[in-house]
Amino acid sequence: MSIFLGASINGEHTLRDWKAVITNADLISIPEPNLTVLEIPGRNGRLDISEALTGDVTYGNRTIKLELASSVDLESWYEKCLHIFNTYHGKRVTVIFDDDLTHYYTGRAAVSDPQRVRNGGTFVLSVDAEPFRYSTTERAAVVSVSSSASSKTATLTNNGRKPVCPSVNASKACQLVFGGITVSLVQGTQTVPSLILPSGNTSVTVKVTGGGSVTFSFREGWL
Repeated sequence: MSIFLGASINGEHTLRDWKAVITNADLISIPEPNLTVLEIPGRNGRLDISEALTGDVTYGNRTIKLELASSVDLESWYEKCLHIFNTYHGKRVTVIFDDDLTHYYTGRAAVSDPQRVRNGGTFVLSVDAEPFRYSTTERAAVVSVSSSASSKTATLTNNGRKPVCPSVNASKACQLVFGGITVSLVQGTQTVPSLILPSGNTSVTVKVTGGGSVTFSFREGWL
């Protein structure tokens, strides 16, 4: 990443709004996988149960660290530091980098090390961020059943790495079938806790009398 890269923090831009440039290159850390490995006496090798609970590997948080520098007069620098500290310190933030405008990171921010350096100043904004970078737009898939049919099977595709539980909006009461499970849906928006879309394709069947539609909405996340 370029050391002159800009970023938006909850809609405020580091360069355009704060007049501050990012001076470090190591901006985003890699999230560590949460691995559980057991040593069992008498067993050859260790037993890896990292995926036993959820069927997938989970990850720890990543750190976003922005070392920022600005060339301003003393009074402006003082006001800027107070604004940033008051607005973001300890708060949840959304971070969008200029070279990846279709994705964002989210987590809790902390502001530290404000310093005056000759005719400018520096400070550090760090974010304890979730492991995934999320799409700025939700993905939506509509399964429509005509009045002449009683059911329709469709494929929902999650291109991201994070398993997601979609929001489900039914135009009328109907049934949803997936993975050998049948769930009754009411009219309106709801979530189905047992419907988890892993990375890749998931087949679902909508059963409804007299025609209707079901819309699945979810946000993809990547490492």
